Amino acid sequence: MSRARLVSRLAPWIAAPALSALLLPLQRAWMPGQGSLGWALDLFAHWQPLYALAWLLACALGALRDRRWLLGLPLLALPWFTASPVAPRADGPPTLVITVTNVNIRQRDPTALLGWLDRQPANIVVLTELSPDYAEALARQGYGGFPHRALHPLASPPGLGILSDRPLYDVRVVPDRLGALRMEAGVDIGGRRIRFVAAHPKPPMATRKYRARDGLLRELAASAAREPMIVAGDLNATPWSSALLGADLHPLTRATSWAPTYPSEGRGLFGIGIDHVLVSSGFVQTGAERGPDIGSDHLPVRAGLRWRGE
Repeated sequence: MSRARLVSRLAPWIAAPALSALLLPLQRAWMPGQGSLGWALDLFAHWQPLYALAWLLACALGALRDRRWLLGLPLLALPWFTASPVAPRADGPPTLVITVTNVNIRQRDPTALLGWLDRQPANIVVLTELSPDYAEALARQGYGGFPHRALHPLASPPGLGILSDRPLYDVRVVPDRLGALRMEAGVDIGGRRIRFVAAHPKPPMATRKYRARDGLLRELAASAAREPMIVAGDLNATPWSSALLGADLHPLTRATSWAPTYPSEGRGLFGIGIDHVLVSSGFVQTGAERGPDIGSDHLPVRAGLRWRGE
């Protein structure tokens, strides 16, 4: 038996788990589940680009013996079709740019972040894992020129902050029962009062944290069906997670891509995209990108927005 035919026997053993994993987001959307099984399945659903590579490998190996394996190549597009909905795209410049960055609780120097914001300006910046040391360093550097801010630094990961070039109204910090925080504020955008939410739910590494994260996103989506809203932060959820999938999440759509943001090593080559900007139906997005390494274990993201019809 030739070596090629021998290697091709590996194809079914790679294809079966790869295809099962590629179909996980459909199960997450239709049967999200809130128990320990749902939690476990959700963890496996995050790595869709890697599963697509595994499927490609299976098809390539299988084709060494039977070219009909190549008929499976269109399934490589599954991650695009199973990801959570994206906000409508519009051409032209944005009227609002949102940046999200997890600055890492151990990081103390915002110079790299502020340098990037100087090159790529934003209107509103969300900071997660904001520590007192980082907040003090921001103050020493004039908050990067942002005239308005709401900072709630903590010596633990739930610390949050918002830097803004426009006033923030009725700011409040809302904890959940697990100690995670969200920061809410009113922001005037084009003469409209928008509810802006900076969020950082706990990583879903246990069933109760998984429930809390999904519950938060569903609560915000229900509100977004009634009022204009932007949600931004380290959501600890990929576009294939139950936290962003399902009909009850449709009032909020992603204005960011599914490019990996964590961990930042190797530009997130083997990471997952968990830092997002979500918007209600009144917004369109004009483009999204990841930022450079700013010394954190996350890569920042930025999204351009415009009110629909502008």
